[in-house]
Amino acid sequence: MSAETDEDSIIAQLKRSVEAIVAKTGPHSKFAEDLMQKIGNLQTKMESLNESDRHKFISEMKGSFQEAIARIERRLLTHSNLANTYSTSIFVAVIFLIVSVFALFGFKLYKSLTEKELKKQEKLKSKQQKKSKKSN
Repeated sequence: MSAETDEDSIIAQLKRSVEAIVAKTGPHSKFAEDLMQKIGNLQTKMESLNESDRHKFISEMKGSFQEAIARIERRLLTHSNLANTYSTSIFVAVIFLIVSVFALFGFKLYKSLTEKELKKQEKLKSKQQKKSKKSN
């Protein structure tokens, strides 16, 4: 009974991991397709074994299965972290671009206004100089 429970728990854990991977990577990703093919091959091999050989195979491979499941879950976690980093970096790049455009237009506006103010002051100065020349 214990071997059957171990077999069921390992298979259930494997199925949950595969479902999570397919949900994250999409059903048509290369990784998911390879994984599904390997699991199909494993299932075919297990079905071809008789009951005692199947229990023996499961007990011998239990550590390998659990290690493989843990490795798959780590890859899945890494994949989701990379996806989050990628989307965050795109968001930051867009924000940086928008801020840069506003800064450029702000600088151009500031430069234009200061040039107008300088021209206005120069014009006023030249008028004052003309007035002072006329009065002299």
